[in-house]
Amino acid sequence: MMNRPPRSVRKKGEDRRVVRTRQALGSALVELMLARRFDDISVQQVLDRARVGRATFYAHFRNKNDLLLSDTERFWGVLERSFLASVGDSRRVAPVAELFAHVADYHRFTRALEQSALREPVYDLLTGLLARLIERRMAELSPAAGTPSLPPAATARMFGAALIEMMRWWLNRGAQPGAREMDAQFHEIVWGGLARMAPQPIEST
Repeated sequence: MMNRPPRSVRKKGEDRRVVRTRQALGSALVELMLARRFDDISVQQVLDRARVGRATFYAHFRNKNDLLLSDTERFWGVLERSFLASVGDSRRVAPVAELFAHVADYHRFTRALEQSALREPVYDLLTGLLARLIERRMAELSPAAGTPSLPPAATARMFGAALIEMMRWWLNRGAQPGAREMDAQFHEIVWGGLARMAPQPIEST
């Protein structure tokens, strides 16, 4: 999806410059999306706002669509690392409250995303990233989760997709109830669903 050289061939100093460049471009795109339709934004407008050269941009991204998807991945990476570092003994499988609080703060951005042709690719990317984390957490917290007919990867994908739909429903309702309450409701659905999926003991006759 992204044009980037292997980490093993890049120097640490170059890594820092690449990170700063990607952050500047991602921030510039978000700022522009808050002000206008995604389809009306040109690569040159992103470059001007980020103060990044055209050659540098195309060394990392194919187009503004690629930039948006890459920025989504970068945002999720930060959120995921923070979640895993702080989750402790919690039975949470995903940073629902943190994700919802963030998208609520950027409601104009998410509305712009809803109106763009990138809505479904971005949501599909987020679903996959969520599924990966949920599968990992299910393996840590409930190793027996899933059944032969619906393995853990499929179960996690189902929960990831459900979370994205829950988020869209929540935003359409004005971000109510609160993000923490939505977190609790999502995890009630997850653990209730896993309990119902667990193999039932065979009763002796």
